[in-house]
Amino acid sequence: MAAHSVQVSVESLLENQVQEVALDGQETYNKPLSMSENLAKLAHKIDFDKVEEEEKKEEEDNADGTTSFQHPQWPWESVRNKLRTAFTEICVLSDILHIGQEKKYLVFDPVNQEAPPHRQVLKLVTKKKSLATVADILLKGAKMLSKPPSEANVPDFHVELLKLCQHWRLKKVGNSILGDLSFKSAGSRFWHSGVFEVIKTSDIDTQDAAAVGMNKRSLQVVVPTDLEGTSYIQVIIQTGDADIASTVVSQMSRTKVSANAHWQERLEAAQNVLFCKELFSQIAREAVQLKSPIPHLVIGNQIICSLFPRVQLRITLCHDSQADDGIPAMQASDQNTSLEHSLHQMLKALHISNQYTATPHPVTMSHVVSKKRRVAGPTASTKKEVMDKQPGECILERIIKQAKHIVLRKRVAKVIDEFTKEHNDPTLIAHWGSFTQPLQSTVILDIVSQRYDQIQKTLLQLFVECDHVRAVLRDGRVTQLSHEEEDLYDLLLTQVSFHQMNTLSFLAKLTRMNILQHNMQVGVGDMAKLGNASSLLLSTPNGKYTISVRSDPLHGIKVFVQGTTKPVFSSTESNTNIVTDPKYEHFSTSFREVDWKRIPGRNFIHSMELLMSSLM
Repeated sequence: MAAHSVQVSVESLLENQVQEVALDGQETYNKPLSMSENLAKLAHKIDFDKVEEEEKKEEEDNADGTTSFQHPQWPWESVRNKLRTAFTEICVLSDILHIGQEKKYLVFDPVNQEAPPHRQVLKLVTKKKSLATVADILLKGAKMLSKPPSEANVPDFHVELLKLCQHWRLKKVGNSILGDLSFKSAGSRFWHSGVFEVIKTSDIDTQDAAAVGMNKRSLQVVVPTDLEGTSYIQVIIQTGDADIASTVVSQMSRTKVSANAHWQERLEAAQNVLFCKELFSQIAREAVQLKSPIPHLVIGNQIICSLFPRVQLRITLCHDSQADDGIPAMQASDQNTSLEHSLHQMLKALHISNQYTATPHPVTMSHVVSKKRRVAGPTASTKKEVMDKQPGECILERIIKQAKHIVLRKRVAKVIDEFTKEHNDPTLIAHWGSFTQPLQSTVILDIVSQRYDQIQKTLLQLFVECDHVRAVLRDGRVTQLSHEEEDLYDLLLTQVSFHQMNTLSFLAKLTRMNILQHNMQVGVGDMAKLGNASSLLLSTPNGKYTISVRSDPLHGIKVFVQGTTKPVFSSTESNTNIVTDPKYEHFSTSFREVDWKRIPGRNFIHSMELLMSSLM
C-alpha cells in the first residue's frame, strides 16, 4: 500500500507540473519571446527539490525491504537531466564571478582594449630587409644580362620540365618530382616500378659542366641502378656450331649512352632495358610452364629450345651496366629484322590483351562463354571446339613457330640452289613472294628448257609453313612434304623427269612425228627407286625408224632407236606378186641405245630435235 501511495503521489506531482508548464506556455504563446527565453521560463517551473525528496523516500523504502513500483520513464527525463547539469555549471560560474569581484581570493588578468603602438625601429628594419631583397633580385638580373650569349645559354628549369612532361608521365610527391618508365599504362603487369626522379641542377654543377666542355643542363634524371647501361635480347638459331639466323631485339639508336647524355637519351635507354627484362621474364616463365617432347631449358639469362633434330633456338638476355659499351656490331646478312619486329609486336599484343579483356557472360564466370555453350543441349560445343575457341598460344610458342619457319625457308632455298647447280638441264627459275607472312612463305618454280619455253613450261608452287612444305603440282594435286631436305629434292627430280617427257611429246607433234605411246607410269622394266618411270614411243613419218625414250627420275633418260632392213625377196626384182603392200618391204631390227654424249645440242630437247630430224 505504501509503494502504491508513493507511485500515485509522484504521478500526480508530475502531472501537475506538466499542466502548469503547459498553461504557462499557453499564456506566453502570444508574447514575442525567443526560443532560449521560452525554454528558460519553462525550466523554472520544474521543482527539482520536490523530485529529490521523492527519490530519497524511495531509497529509504528500499532499505526497509519494500520495493517501490517502477513507473515508466518520463519522456522529458533526458531534457531535465541536461538542464540540471547546465544549471549546476552556471551556478559555479556565478560563484566564481562573485569571488573575483571582491579581489580577495581570486584576481583576473586585464585585457588590453587597444592595439600596441607601432615602433619606428621595427618599421625601419622591415623596410631595410625588403629593400635588400629587391636589390639582390635586381643584381642577379643585371649579372645575367651582362653575361655573353655563350655563357648565358642555360635552359630554364621550368622550360625543361615542361618538355619532360610532354614525353614522360610525371607527378609530384612531397618535395620530389617522380616519373614513370614502365609500360603499366599500356597493360603491362611486370613487377618493376620503373620510377625515376627529376632533380634541379645547381649552379656549381652547371659551372663544372661548362668547365669540362659539356652542354649545360638545368635538370637531371636519376634512373634506378638496375636500369642503367644498355640491354638487348639476342635470338640465335643454331645447327651444331653454325648459326642459321640471328637477331638482336633492342633500340639500335640507344646502343651507346653515356652518363652525361641528355635526359631524353638516358630515359629511352632505361626504358629499353626495362622492355628487354620484361620480355625475357615473360618468355622464361612460359618456357617453364610449356610442355614439349623435348623440355625447354632455362639457365640463368639463357633459354634453349629444340626446333628440329640438331637445330636449337637460343634466347639470351645481355645487360651491360657500363653505358659506354654498346651492342656488338652484327653483319647485315645475319640480322633478321622480321623476327625482331615480331618480338616487339608479340609483347605489344600481350599488353593489349591484358588491358582490354572481354567481359565474361555471365559475369560470375572466369572465361568468356558463348551463347552456344550456355544453351548446351544437343547443339553444345565439343571439348575440342571449346579449346580451339580459347586462345592458348603464348609468346614462346609463336617465337618457336616463326623460328621453325625461318629454318624451313632457308632449307627450301638451299635445296633449290643446290639442285640448280647440279642440274643445268632443264632450267629451274624460282620466284619468291615479296609479301609473306611470319609463318608462311610462297615460292613458284618454273621448269623450262632453254629456247623451248614457249612449247612447254612446268609450274610448281611451294607453300613453306612451320613444320612442313605443301607443294601444289601442275595438275592440281597437293603433296605435303616433311622438314627433311631429301623430300623436296626428290620431288624436284620427279617433276624434272615429267617435264622432259612432256616437252618432247609437244616437240614430236610439231615435227610431225607419230606418237605411238606416251605413258607417264611404266609398269615394265626395272622398277624405279624414286617416283615413277615414264616412256614415250615415236616413229618417223615414213615408218622406217622408231624412237623409244625412257625417263627415270633417279637414273636419268635413256634413248633407243629401232631401224629397218630390206627382206630377201623384193617385188621389184621378181615378177611374183608375193608382197603387194609397201609397208612389208622393210623389217624392224632390234633397239639400240643411243650414245648420248656423242649427240650435239645445248640441252636434251635440242639434241632430240637433231636426232629426229636426222632420222626423218
